[in-house]
Amino acid sequence: MKKKLRHLIAYLLSFLTFSGLMISCENYLDVKPEDVLLPEQVYRDKFDADAAVRGIYGKLINLASQYVILNELRADLMDVTYNADIYLRQINLHDVDENNPYTSVQPFYSLINDCNDAMANFDIMLKDLRFSKEEYNQRYSDIATLRSWLYFQLVIHYGNVPYITTPIDRIDDIKKLTDGTYPVLSIEQMVDTLISVMEALPYQSGYTDPSLLTTIDGYSTQVMFIDKEFFMGDLYLWNDDYVNAASYYKTIMVRNIGQNQFDSYKLCYGDVYTLSRFNSGYYRYYGYDRDHAINNWPTMFSVAPTSDYFCEWIWVMYFDEDYQPPNPFIELFSNTGGSYYLKPSQLIMDNWEAQVQLNGFIGDFRGNTGSYQIINNEPVIMKYISNYSLLDPFNKSGKWFLWRAGLLHLRYIEAANRDGQFKIAYSLLNNGIRTNYGQAGATDLTYLEQTLQPFPYDFDARMANVGQIPAGMRGLWHRNTGIRSRIYLQGISIPEGADSLIYIEDKVIDETSLELAFEGHRWGDLVRIAIRRNDPAFLADKIYAKLQKAGYAEASEVRSKLMDRNNWFLPIENE
Repeated sequence: MKKKLRHLIAYLLSFLTFSGLMISCENYLDVKPEDVLLPEQVYRDKFDADAAVRGIYGKLINLASQYVILNELRADLMDVTYNADIYLRQINLHDVDENNPYTSVQPFYSLINDCNDAMANFDIMLKDLRFSKEEYNQRYSDIATLRSWLYFQLVIHYGNVPYITTPIDRIDDIKKLTDGTYPVLSIEQMVDTLISVMEALPYQSGYTDPSLLTTIDGYSTQVMFIDKEFFMGDLYLWNDDYVNAASYYKTIMVRNIGQNQFDSYKLCYGDVYTLSRFNSGYYRYYGYDRDHAINNWPTMFSVAPTSDYFCEWIWVMYFDEDYQPPNPFIELFSNTGGSYYLKPSQLIMDNWEAQVQLNGFIGDFRGNTGSYQIINNEPVIMKYISNYSLLDPFNKSGKWFLWRAGLLHLRYIEAANRDGQFKIAYSLLNNGIRTNYGQAGATDLTYLEQTLQPFPYDFDARMANVGQIPAGMRGLWHRNTGIRSRIYLQGISIPEGADSLIYIEDKVIDETSLELAFEGHRWGDLVRIAIRRNDPAFLADKIYAKLQKAGYAEASEVRSKLMDRNNWFLPIENE
């Protein structure tokens, strides 16, 4: 394992000193002039272009801790520990000094500048016939998507950000970017702009060129590059274009990824005797015996890449002990080998404990022993450090998890629900398509166990057993089990007379907290719904609940502050 990860990281970090990555501002990158090569010395062919791509992704991983801190600590699922410094405490209480190192925009703009430089040189290479149109399309579109994602991250945290699409040789003061030279875009303006950029890209799929889409000692680089279709779905979801959002998400759900199509991104049922499909529950015939509980769900964060791994994960990046940067998550989360700065909020721990299992037992497999564990009488976030062991304290390899099938389904559910597809949303949230579109005792499944709707709402989950027709029928979605059923929880019912749209949307956002806690999506979820509903209390109340549950005296003050949308966003540092 160590050797495999070493090779993988070496692949990513190769050519990180590539000249195209060296023209960022003096404050961002400390590079001596004699270390810099000229573009004509390095942008010679597609292999040099590949080096630029790998270098950019190798540098992207430096944002891992900042990404998680900004998206989780600012929201309601993560809290500081007694070890946290003043800057983390500022973020937790939404009282951030503009010189807070965790909120610096410089790492983002440094990488954006690298993307701009690579894209500009790709244009020159294409013009000079240094690589083919197809080779250009794949590399240019990938880096343009990554740049767009970086801008999207900036705007949801800073509210109004300069939008720069050309390389800049020198930036002494980031605030000078707001002097009128470059447009400063709000969230709504940025989403519109990024949609236009993405729609104009010449290539929307993943890499097919074997020089980038490759396997190194059993590790596929396929999950290491940003997924354009997923990001397009997110942009349309933020733009309230629910059909387009659902369409992009559904395209991924049925994508041929070289694995069993009945399993790929389907959230399938599985046998809890094995680790397959990350289901949790109880040994067969012991469904009412706590001693036979089996929690396979968290193994998705620790297992080596297998077919099941690739059926769940869409975007993952890797750390290795022998290469920079070091894995930051051990330092942030571990109370044995790290500094234990961050922990689960009491709110999310209580919410996990309040869930009801199919057998009536109380508790959520995704909570204690899933997303976190009690170690030395303290709650420790485990998703990023489940492979770390004091028996091998110097091995700090790890993963930065970004997108997976659980997120994909919850995003699709949100879009489908907003488009009035309440039954589909309900089914995927709870216990699957087949269960909710079936009929007890039916022998003719010709028009059952399927939605009978056009794309993106077409689901065929038929599974005709002996004595049923169509004989032997296995619809593409027959193994789908739903978000909650995968971890053996009772479904969520819609009260009679409730507004289905708002009620389901509330439950979807609740479910994302239980399923995706600490994975870097929570702040964006709260901002998106609060903007959509024009209701700042949606965001303010959830953060108040976290602080109030933990006993913070500032809870009410923070809530009052967040009732003004302008106070959601971070200041941009002076330098």
